[in-house]
Amino acid sequence: MPVASRKNELILHNPAVSSLVACSATSTLELIFGEQMDALILSTGTTLHGLRTILLESRYLRVVVLPEAGGKIWQITYKPMEADLLWNNPTVPPVLQHLHAGYDDVWSGGWDELFPNDEAATVEGKALPDHGELWTGEWHAEPGPDEGSVGVRLRFITPISNFLVEKTLLLRPESASLEVRYRFTNQGAGTFPFLWKLHPAFSVSAEHRIDFPPMAVMPELEFPGTLEGAPPIFPWPYAPLNDMVLDLRQVPDVSSRATHFFYGTGFVSGWCGVTNRASGLASALRFDPEVFSSCWLFATYGGWRDLNVVVLEPATGYPYKMQSMIDSGRARRLAPGKSLETTVLFSVQEGLRSIGGVEEDGRILPGDEN
Repeated sequence: MPVASRKNELILHNPAVSSLVACSATSTLELIFGEQMDALILSTGTTLHGLRTILLESRYLRVVVLPEAGGKIWQITYKPMEADLLWNNPTVPPVLQHLHAGYDDVWSGGWDELFPNDEAATVEGKALPDHGELWTGEWHAEPGPDEGSVGVRLRFITPISNFLVEKTLLLRPESASLEVRYRFTNQGAGTFPFLWKLHPAFSVSAEHRIDFPPMAVMPELEFPGTLEGAPPIFPWPYAPLNDMVLDLRQVPDVSSRATHFFYGTGFVSGWCGVTNRASGLASALRFDPEVFSSCWLFATYGGWRDLNVVVLEPATGYPYKMQSMIDSGRARRLAPGKSLETTVLFSVQEGLRSIGGVEEDGRILPGDEN
């Protein structure tokens, strides 16, 4: 499908559209595919907190993207239930950020990408900012669907590590899955060690349950939170704590003031997700475990800055300290001119109380509580 771009414009040509259609940043583009008017829609031109938005919409999902805020996926809504699935900070709106901003103080929620590091660090003589270079960047965006889908292609060149990062979001008319295709290309002169992790923040309540495949859990000892006293490694989901055992699948009430931060490793199947047992609505990620060899979890149930949110973080390595990751051989590396490509699915499904896996087509399998 031919795609062209102009400054401050999105242009898309498709056989379903009679002519080339352009959209400036101050107007609205709405392209409709399929026989029914609500089948597939791509629109832009509206703003959120002064930031330009891109809207992708299918029969089942509505996805809001903020290209100027790190290419952030601001919200994913399951339309049949009008259920917003991502968490947005109620007191911190998304805004343009400078490269060396502190992440925690301005975290607005949604789904960020963190690369090539977590904690600020110096790597190969380069001073990398807190939580990496992607989340503060202003990404270029253009329509980029395949045949039979609607999507947007985003790209950004990291100013310090010199990587070209490309992310394509796709929706298909009869699917309740968002497909996210990634490609990272090292444009620098030398091999570079890095961490890349997804950072989707999920809205949760005491009615929610968290599920992972069988894996080993390693609490981060520098931030023990409610897991203080747990063994340095134990099998998911039960955390031995002194004279009790904590089931990490169960989301406690916000009044618990609990906090959890751990790394999950050793899984064979790459997936994770949360289920609202009251509504039966499950949201899950499917990813390649050969790329994302660990999955971090950060959860605060009122215990950190009074927030109530779960972040599921498929990651290429651990721990959060970059030098420790490099020294332990867990940092991923990419040689000059080489690329890393992978695809992630974000799937939504009704009628579940827990998750037992995610199929290649995005179908969520029922877990042990169904």
